[in-house]
Amino acid sequence: MTMNTSLIIGVDGGGTHSKLVAVLADGTVLGVGNGEGLNYNAIGMAPARARLKRAVDKLLEKIGRADYDGLSLGLSALDARADSATAAGFAGDIFPPGKLLLDSDACAALIGALLGKPGVIVISGTGAMILGLDENMKEHVIGGWGYKLDEPGGGYGLAIAGLKAALMSLEQIGPDTELARRALEFFSVDDARGLINALYEEGCEPAAIAKFARVVDQQAEAGDSVSMELAAEQMAILARMTGKILERCPQRLCLYGGMFEHSGQMRRLFLQELSSLCADVELHEMELPPELGAVLMYMMEHGTLNDEIVTRMKHTWEHRAT
Repeated sequence: MTMNTSLIIGVDGGGTHSKLVAVLADGTVLGVGNGEGLNYNAIGMAPARARLKRAVDKLLEKIGRADYDGLSLGLSALDARADSATAAGFAGDIFPPGKLLLDSDACAALIGALLGKPGVIVISGTGAMILGLDENMKEHVIGGWGYKLDEPGGGYGLAIAGLKAALMSLEQIGPDTELARRALEFFSVDDARGLINALYEEGCEPAAIAKFARVVDQQAEAGDSVSMELAAEQMAILARMTGKILERCPQRLCLYGGMFEHSGQMRRLFLQELSSLCADVELHEMELPPELGAVLMYMMEHGTLNDEIVTRMKHTWEHRAT
C-alpha cells in the first residue's frame, strides 16, 4: 500500500459518545462515523474496547476498506499520552498496539483547534478538563478529575449538583427548587427514595446521569434561583481553572464540548467570569474538530504532517459528503 493510500482513523472518545473520521495519509477525508462513549474509567476497559471495535468496523464498511494503518484516539479517560502498558491493555487482542496512539481528548481537540500551535482548550462535556501547550509544546493540565470526584465544570458535575439540590428540596432540608419535580420526571420515579434508587441501579452510567445537566441549564434559563446559582458556580470554578493554565501558555483559547455547544448560557457565564481574571485572552474558533485533531496528532508523532496535508484535510472536511 502506498503512502497516500494508507488509512488513519481518528477518534474523539468522549464520555457520552465518540466521533470517528477516516483520512488518507495525504489528508483526504474519506468518511465519518459515530459510536458510544469510550471512557473506560467509567465503563471498564473491555466494554470501551468493544464499543470502539463496533464503531471502527462500521466506518470501515462505510468507506469500503478492510483495514486501517493507524488508529489515533483522544480519550476522555486520559489526561496525557498513554504509556505502553496502558496502550497494550486498551488494545487487548482486538487492536494491534503498533497501529495505536492514545492521548487525552483534550490534546486531540487542542491540536485540531489550533492546528498544532500552542494555546489552551477548555473542554466541558460529560466531564471537564483544561489543557494547554506552551511555547515549548509542553502540556499543562487542570481538571479531568473524573466522576468519582464530581468534577466541576462539566455536565456530570452540574447534574450531580442539581440532583443534590433536588433531593434536599424533596426532603425539606434545602431551598425549594423546580429541580425537585424535574428530577422525578427525568428519572420516572415518584419520590426522593425512588430517585436515589434510580441513580444506583445497575447500568446507570455517569454519561446517563450527566444528561440531567440539560435540565439544570433549562431551569436556570427559566429563572429558578437554585439552578442559576449552581450554573454560575460551576462555570466560575471552570474559569478559575482555565486562568491557571493561561498563566503558563499563550493566550489563545478555544472552547469545546456539549456544555458550550448546546448552552449559550454556560458559554456566557464562563466567558464573563474568565474576563474578570484574564483581560487579554484571544478566543479562537476550532479550525478542525477533535477527531481530525487525533489524525494530526498521529501524523505529528510519525513526522509526516505538512502544510499541504493540512490544507487538503480542511478542504475535503468542509466539502465532505453528508
